Amino acid sequence: MSDLGYVKQLNANRTGMVYKFIKNGDVFIHTMIAGDLLHHLGFKESDIVGKTLHDFFPKPYANIKHQYYLQAWEGNYVQYESEINGILQIASLRPVFKNKEVIEVVGSCINITEHISISKKNNLHSIISGPKNLILKERNYVIFVPLNEIMFIERLGRKSIIHTGDEEYMTIDSLAKLYEQLDIHFIFCHRSYIINIDFLEKIEQSGQGYIGHFKNNKTVKISKNMVNKLKDYKTY
Repeated sequence: MSDLGYVKQLNANRTGMVYKFIKNGDVFIHTMIAGDLLHHLGFKESDIVGKTLHDFFPKPYANIKHQYYLQAWEGNYVQYESEINGILQIASLRPVFKNKEVIEVVGSCINITEHISISKKNNLHSIISGPKNLILKERNYVIFVPLNEIMFIERLGRKSIIHTGDEEYMTIDSLAKLYEQLDIHFIFCHRSYIINIDFLEKIEQSGQGYIGHFKNNKTVKISKNMVNKLKDYKTY
């Protein structure tokens, strides 16, 4: 199916809003947008097309959405919930491939504000804000790892390892799945690492790459295009 056909099939009036974006260097540029939800959010088409997330959204909210955009650009179908300007949404991101490479992403948002009760809205808000614990479900038990104790999470083979100051927890859950439980203090710094920005102590250049340092001599790999973003996060 062509991307254009997919956009037409979505029907902006039914979904609330449909948009597309491409990657240009380290940023994502929106190339089209349509739908009633756009106006409910207080925007017009010219506010979005040709712009990045940080051009029209508050920085904390744009930072969160940027992480979902990154996941989609890596070839993943992404669905998440968000709230902005008092409007609750369910958003979906679908990567479009050409010769096995992602060339753009088609997104859609559904306005669910009017279809949720007050109690459900409060519950959803707590989910959006981020849980206090990372929940790891194993065969016979459930582990609760406080988010404010997690330094970073790494993908090693088919396992994800959660590093705290004193413990390491292993799970088969993917980084993308674990990321859904994390809050705005966490960011993908590399395809194999999610870090808690608050624990990052130093960034060191090592050859063509970069290394992030944490206490207890623990380190992570950092993608070159994430170095400046991490500097911004640390000074925000």
